[in-house]
Amino acid sequence: MTRDEEIKAAIVVTPDMIQFATARENQAAQQLGMELYNLVDFIHSLQPILLRHEAMLLCAAVLEMQPKLLGPNPAFLEVLADGAQKLIAAREQADDQPDQN
Repeated sequence: MTRDEEIKAAIVVTPDMIQFATARENQAAQQLGMELYNLVDFIHSLQPILLRHEAMLLCAAVLEMQPKLLGPNPAFLEVLADGAQKLIAAREQADDQPDQN
């Protein structure tokens, strides 16, 4: 057995390691992707000379800075907490609704 074959034979995947995205996760990922696309467009509009991939890299840098920039801001933290509470309330309300099947 070659070294590559030994490595492949040693990899074990168990059912508990396999996860599939839920419909809600897919919907949230789609919305997140659309907002990221809009942010890249915004950055590109500020610096039109940037190539698309450069605007994407700058967008990633902006996202990386967010916790440092917004974390100490009490108003932002309040908006974030309020948004989280609204999402939780909507989830709990949806969980209380009977299935319509």
